[in-house]
Amino acid sequence: MISTILHLILPMFFYTATTTFIYLNLNLPPLETTALSAILVSPILYYFYSADQNHRGHPPLTRFKLHGSLIYILIFGASLCIFGNYMVDAFRLTERSVSYKEAENNIYSASFPLQILASGILIPFTEEIIFRGLGFAALREKLPFWLSAALSAALFGLYHGNLPQGVYAFLIGMAVAWLYEISGTLLAPYLFHVSANLLSLSIMNTGRLNTLIRADRKPVLAAVSAAVSVICAIRIYQKNNLKEDIL
Repeated sequence: MISTILHLILPMFFYTATTTFIYLNLNLPPLETTALSAILVSPILYYFYSADQNHRGHPPLTRFKLHGSLIYILIFGASLCIFGNYMVDAFRLTERSVSYKEAENNIYSASFPLQILASGILIPFTEEIIFRGLGFAALREKLPFWLSAALSAALFGLYHGNLPQGVYAFLIGMAVAWLYEISGTLLAPYLFHVSANLLSLSIMNTGRLNTLIRADRKPVLAAVSAAVSVICAIRIYQKNNLKEDIL
């Protein structure tokens, strides 16, 4: 149990401590700081992830075979991003969180290319190693899948530090834990995470959010995105059971 707790806490603490050190000493903006921290800590975290998998008698789950489910993973990430954002909006969670406004400003005040590089590509990789490769994997060795997924997703949500992002991250965390479980590769949750983040960034930066969340369109789009998510999950499950040896 102590080993499991260390798997959950130490990687997150290491990433946070590195980010804090960079922020205090280099005086970079928050998004640049987090991106630089991700670049620095990812190789170290991946080393420990590989060693941890080998210790359990499993090769690191980073193979590139997705068994024909690539397009479904990307659509799944995009559709669940839309559904999750609608749920946050429906319960007016952003209006209840002052810290969310600060986090939103830290992300969207940077240039769009930097947002894509940092929030869209670099940071998701580090987070997937921490919360799925190390955290979820350690829990899964001791606990049933759904409990392991819920605990790792809850930790992922708490890590984001505010209510709207926390609720959204919990939903995403459940999906990527399932992807990691069903696909047997860290690549699947990473690509899902990238797809969700890139769509969210694109919507916010093109100013189309208000169009998408018009009151008369909200229930329809939420229902469609939920249905698409379910269809993609079914197809991913089928593809991985068939084990088609294609990308």
